[in-house]
Amino acid sequence: MTTETASVLMDYIKNDLVRDRKAAISPDDDLLANGTIDSLGILQLVAFVDERLNLRIPDEDVTYENFRSANALATYLDSLK
Repeated sequence: MTTETASVLMDYIKNDLVRDRKAAISPDDDLLANGTIDSLGILQLVAFVDERLNLRIPDEDVTYENFRSANALATYLDSLK
């Protein structure tokens, strides 16, 4: 399921969050370290996950480790299911 979740997240990140539309992003890219998303992007991801995947992310789980990459977030989200 992680691959499917990561794919949904990548589509959202590429189509709605990325500032540089020409940037090539892979599911393992460190989205925070390379500036692909910022704190507002994290909040948008949390809202997207809640609305689209119907999963609530507790505030204490909004960490660098969980939001570092699409794959990291997908792994975390799959652990919630």
